Amino acid sequence: MRKNTVRKRSGTPASFSVLSPGIERTIDMSIALIRNMDTQGRIIIPADIRKETGIQSGSTLEIATEGATIRIRKCRSPFPGCKELPEFLEPLHRKIRCGAAICNAEYILASTGCFLPEGAMITPELRSLVLKQEEQIFHADMPTPVPDSRRTVSALFPVCLAPASKEAALLLIPETGRPLTATEQECARLVANMITRKYKER
Repeated sequence: MRKNTVRKRSGTPASFSVLSPGIERTIDMSIALIRNMDTQGRIIIPADIRKETGIQSGSTLEIATEGATIRIRKCRSPFPGCKELPEFLEPLHRKIRCGAAICNAEYILASTGCFLPEGAMITPELRSLVLKQEEQIFHADMPTPVPDSRRTVSALFPVCLAPASKEAALLLIPETGRPLTATEQECARLVANMITRKYKER
């Protein structure tokens, strides 16, 4: 097996996008660290970045791409009783290939395919829509899920996560410019109803 190696490259200072739930900060470094991947696709995350983001042995990480950029974030569920939410989102994403997330009136609780950190605060605009608890399909004036997000919410389906959170919603967040089909909307609507039924049974 080939070992991971580190090469130092001088020149323009490098910036790392460091994400942990609810926080994104950039670490400027005078020397860029270049990691070589081994034959099994593994790399070593530098110790200073692990310390900055609280990544430890056993931490769950999500890796996603944005164009030519590869981003890694630490995953956690900040609210008790919400560990099952990815079990609903992941099959939905595989079926419709559209970014999806679940939020309450304050935070993102789970996401897949759209790289929204769990625990990130939602925008005031989205909060007001979640509190209405009404299904909404957006054709214009689409709200952003979190501040500075490049994507917008194309559809919102109310869900009830009582007792963890009474007002919540399933969001569809496709790639910019991609419209939602009626079939995709119906799939998300069914999943939202399944989530509500599951939590009402508790």
